[in-house]
Amino acid sequence: MTEPQTKKRAGIIINPISGGKDKRPVIEIIRKNFPKNIDYDMIIWERPDQKDDIIRKVRERNYDIVVAAGGDGTINQVAQAVKGTNSALAIIPLGSGNGLARHLNIPLDSKKAVELIGTGKEMKMDACTVNGNYFFCTSGIGFDALIGKLFAESKTRGFITYFKLTFSNLIKYKPQQYTLNIDGKTSSVKAFLVTFANASQYGNDAFIAPQADISDGYIDVVALKPFNLFQALLIAPKMFNKTLDKSSYVEVFKGKNISLSRDTSGPVHFDGEPADMNTLVEYKIEQGAVKVIVP
Repeated sequence: MTEPQTKKRAGIIINPISGGKDKRPVIEIIRKNFPKNIDYDMIIWERPDQKDDIIRKVRERNYDIVVAAGGDGTINQVAQAVKGTNSALAIIPLGSGNGLARHLNIPLDSKKAVELIGTGKEMKMDACTVNGNYFFCTSGIGFDALIGKLFAESKTRGFITYFKLTFSNLIKYKPQQYTLNIDGKTSSVKAFLVTFANASQYGNDAFIAPQADISDGYIDVVALKPFNLFQALLIAPKMFNKTLDKSSYVEVFKGKNISLSRDTSGPVHFDGEPADMNTLVEYKIEQGAVKVIVP
């Protein structure tokens, strides 16, 4: 007589404020559509100071699957919790941009994303750090880091807020001089922004690094050179049709161990989370560090 197969166990981490949306309908969708062959606990992440407690619970309970229901910031924290464990990360995208979910082709429709947890396959994705802070989608220095900081300080969320902040600061922002050391090779570049990409896009299908591969063990470094307003109107569409890397205003590098030096300290973002950092910023990558469920 064969032993009955043990049910898988999942922990679902829900951020109630990601994307500025009411999560009660999503909770109901999860309850109605979660795979019947998987038992689950639901953990509501209500305050930033719960981070360590939630990560501790995830690791102690040794779930087969840990579900991040939120935006890139929530996914970042949950991915850190499962990194290096036997747990697989699953994603229900609920953020403003959903860059990582879009790159992985995870449905933005909550019902379909929930159903994928039971039908999807596992793959391993890379984990990156900037001065020891983890990111799984993108990190940036320059203009996008400034916008990330202003967006985090804003009282409103969503794409419209992000667009307004971008447009209002575009003209007055001054490009900076940067020195890059990529696996021992040094380059100097004057840039409007420098993005370090594990995934291909920021979110909302804005592809900053269209050729980025999330499991190749390399960080794609994209330097966007200075441009005027007219040129900006030509560059912007390339970000949405996946041809930005072909622009003469873009320089692309790849590397594993990367440092960037600049004249002054300032904001850096990692998966949209802003922080002020010193003049020397260091990037590293851990290949295949996180198991994730994808279509």
